[in-house]
Amino acid sequence: MAAPVSSPMASWSATPASASNEDVEKAAGRTRQQSEATTLYEGSPLDKESERSPERDVAATNTASPSSSQEHLTALDWDGPDDPLNPHNWCTARKWFQTLAIAVFSMMATLSSSVYTPGIVVAAEEFHSTRLLSTLAYSIYTLGLAVGAPLGAPLGETLGRRLIICTSLPIFSLFILGAGFSQNMTTLIVLRFFAGVFASPVLDLGAASLADIWPPEKRSGPMSLYVAMPFCGPGLGPLLGAVVTQTRGWRWTCWLVLFFVVALFFPALPFFKETYKPTLLRRRAKQRNIPLPPMPTDGMSVPRIIHTYATKTLTRPMHMLFTEPIVATFHLYSSFNFALLYSFFAAFPYVFAVEYGFDSISTGLTFLGLGVGIIIATIGIILYNKYRYIPEVMTALAEKRPPPPYATSIVKPERRLPLAVAGAPCITIGLFLFGWSVAYRLHWIVPTIAEAFFGAGNMLIFMSCVMYITDTYGPMYGASAMAGNTILRYILGAVFPLFAVQMFKRLGPQWTSYCVLNVHGVASTCPRYINLVFV
Repeated sequence: MAAPVSSPMASWSATPASASNEDVEKAAGRTRQQSEATTLYEGSPLDKESERSPERDVAATNTASPSSSQEHLTALDWDGPDDPLNPHNWCTARKWFQTLAIAVFSMMATLSSSVYTPGIVVAAEEFHSTRLLSTLAYSIYTLGLAVGAPLGAPLGETLGRRLIICTSLPIFSLFILGAGFSQNMTTLIVLRFFAGVFASPVLDLGAASLADIWPPEKRSGPMSLYVAMPFCGPGLGPLLGAVVTQTRGWRWTCWLVLFFVVALFFPALPFFKETYKPTLLRRRAKQRNIPLPPMPTDGMSVPRIIHTYATKTLTRPMHMLFTEPIVATFHLYSSFNFALLYSFFAAFPYVFAVEYGFDSISTGLTFLGLGVGIIIATIGIILYNKYRYIPEVMTALAEKRPPPPYATSIVKPERRLPLAVAGAPCITIGLFLFGWSVAYRLHWIVPTIAEAFFGAGNMLIFMSCVMYITDTYGPMYGASAMAGNTILRYILGAVFPLFAVQMFKRLGPQWTSYCVLNVHGVASTCPRYINLVFV
């Protein structure tokens, strides 16, 4: 079975291709075609069962009659560079609506993870449970996000993005509704777990959906918005959760999320469109009564189909995580930082309550520091894209440079890494400042400023990793690559909060922050090294 992605060390050791004589537009179009297969079934979980390849299909049609060849090429690819079905050719308003919808849906999924944190102690008291078990009800949601990742991304690459997103979110809302009616801690834990499972697909498919809509040279701005809103969700959750917990009870932390789903998701549903190329082309071929190439499943038994799907599609994200050094390295680094973020969601209420005597609402307000840092980082990403990345893309097009042979972007994907290099010291400053200020009982604004540094660094690093992976693997396999990130990110995010409070209690805020700081210092050398060597 041919690997659907580049070789493990492709983007670290590939050599430049020979110069091209194509004009600017053809150069841009060629790089986009590298990220989009011409077959209807590429990306399917069963596409490798047959020996068919896109090139073989097209070659076969070229030897047939002209009319037959045109029919098959129409079925297998866009009608031309201006095909209105191609999401790249959508009007700007539709592109931004789709982008905003995906970002808002993702924010609802991440907000649900942290909105419960102000109710941890209250729920433990109501159910006569321990704080650790109540914290598990918080972290189990992130574990559900990890479990759902291997399902959502490959299914989206098989059935289309829209069907999976628009099916999973209503089911997610039902589990959140049930969690609010839980009568014991076990029920709450189970329901929040399944809520996380069904919230996961929108996070897995978001980056790939934007890659479907926006060409690489225009992707940074929309991707910044997409990444910023899910990052703001966990920061906004504790504040909203604190308000409803103190005024209405912890159960309203669940029902508040349900309100957002009803108010934001269902009105947008009729206008939310499919973006995945193979799904769009399959539909058009059926409308035109054009015979499709034989399905890879033809002649296969149902058990064989299920076995193939389970062993190939569901394992693709993990396969990429363990066999692609690029994916593994950047996923480990960004996931560690993300786990620290979720650890702070569990530890901040303890730190500010014990050290500063804050109530739940005052503690929730301190999380606004994270939001401020994320907003500042987003502005920095947009400025970097406008004044550094886009001019380089335009220069590459004007000079007719050949695109990197291992990537789907016009310039090297490594041009995304300066953001991660800038984000690493922000996290270092944030961790040091937080531990030092809390240890010496400085004014509460100092640890809040530390949160802003930490949030900005997390945003810069994660955005850099997302764009790097997306530019390398493109929309076809980008969803599976990012699903591996989601799996690792949320597994660590589920585990770290379980011992975060204990670390702050036993070691104190200062030494806990310093210990984490040392680990982060070692991990941050990876993007610096790649940036110095390959950029």
